[in-house]
Amino acid sequence: MVAGSLAENLYRDVVPISNGTPQNGIPKEAPVPPNENGKKSHTGTLERGLAVLEHVGLRQEISTNAIATQLGLSRSAIYRIVHTLKELEYLEADHVTGRVRLGARLVELGVQAMSSTDLHKAAPQFLAGLASRSGETIFLAVPDGDAMVYVGKDRGANAVTLHCQLGTRRPQHASSLGKAWLSALAPPERVERVTRMRLDRLTPNTIVDRTQLLEELDRISKRGWAVDNIENEPDVGCVAAPIRDRTGQPIAAMSIAGPAGRVLMRTDELGPMVADAASTLSRRLGYLP
Repeated sequence: MVAGSLAENLYRDVVPISNGTPQNGIPKEAPVPPNENGKKSHTGTLERGLAVLEHVGLRQEISTNAIATQLGLSRSAIYRIVHTLKELEYLEADHVTGRVRLGARLVELGVQAMSSTDLHKAAPQFLAGLASRSGETIFLAVPDGDAMVYVGKDRGANAVTLHCQLGTRRPQHASSLGKAWLSALAPPERVERVTRMRLDRLTPNTIVDRTQLLEELDRISKRGWAVDNIENEPDVGCVAAPIRDRTGQPIAAMSIAGPAGRVLMRTDELGPMVADAASTLSRRLGYLP
């Protein structure tokens, strides 16, 4: 689970408490306490509903029973919540497996949220232009904790299918997007982040030494673009550059991704290309170098 998420907090703090004899092996849930007016608060139900949405989003598809087990809530409560969310189109069920996934209404809300920011209004034309020039797959990602989350994508004429959907998370230390974003931070903040983050090894090429990673970030900062040298997943190579807002703070990164044998042979061409696109987009957002 994502650290600090509603699902994680719910599992930790709102695990069902037995207030009677369990039925079918399932303990009863603790009653929702009344508010100051003596009426039951609906905050608990809202938090549980949001926790279910978060959990489904992380798992992509999951059974209702699995949600109940993993969140530590009774099946009856989860069935009620899931039923309501399906009726409101926040969840939808696979007609064969019955497993639920995020629904059309959430997609609409996500698009509305993204369209309200300057980054998501301005970025698509830059992604499309970069896809056309490079021929590869282009990603836009924003930071979330120690990860980068894909929020935009475009495909060039020679692009191959990559198993990366919008909403996918990639660790910052093992991705060109993350290293590009980290490199654009002020050096003290860069050091602080690298010092506390987990450096899990995902491939033989993943940088897991903090000193080595900081040295790499310093080189990226001076050069203007980062390389994922098969550090996150086998056979995939990427180059990326940071995107800054009007204050100069890095708020996102964009990358060119594709088969490692092809992309890594073109880093001298693709690196400056993605750096130029990211720099132009940053200026569109108000950044003045």
